[in-house]
Amino acid sequence: MAFPPEFSSTLTYANRYDLDEIDVFLEGDSSKPMFFSISGLPKQLSFGKHYFNLSTLDSTNQDYQLRPNSRILFEFKSKNNVVLKSDITELNQRNGIATCFVEVLKDPLRTFKEVEDGQGTLTIVGSLENKQGRGQTIPQKFREAINYRCIFPIEIRKNLINADSPRALQSKHETKSALGQFSFAKFGVSTRKNSLTGTKYGVKGNAINIPKKGKAKS
Repeated sequence: MAFPPEFSSTLTYANRYDLDEIDVFLEGDSSKPMFFSISGLPKQLSFGKHYFNLSTLDSTNQDYQLRPNSRILFEFKSKNNVVLKSDITELNQRNGIATCFVEVLKDPLRTFKEVEDGQGTLTIVGSLENKQGRGQTIPQKFREAINYRCIFPIEIRKNLINADSPRALQSKHETKSALGQFSFAKFGVSTRKNSLTGTKYGVKGNAINIPKKGKAKS
């Protein structure tokens, strides 16, 4: 088998959070995402690095709103459940928009699987709070926790020639970027299904509690 090789101290591996599997209070619709906007992401992802912008939407007409300083996490997966390397760049647009990237690698590391062509997913999660007098009250287990998710479809065509992808002006990357009143970050493992409490995050993006597991529903 070609990969994975032995783990290397000099390589950067894609973290796996399985955001598409966590338990949330509200599930969004990618055609009407309510709270998140994705722009600049190519319609088809080929081998290489692709840049895009992630921003928050005006929630005036929604029953809920993103909590101040909500952690906003995202994760890409291929058709065969391989996590794609992705992160936030250091590029600061100073307008509440995070410039991010996703990279399709021939050797995805951590797995013996190759990335398969076809429809994959981009999962984005955040933490909502109630607006006074509007909407269903958010249950206690989801308060101040990751409780909203929206899954966007992506299309992977690894060998596509001349794939249209914007380029960032800076090449240095970091794992967090605090822009505006929200923090776009990729930290911590979110709460799995059947847990009794949601995962809460500190100011640095780290999980500050260990969710208790409940009995699985039959």
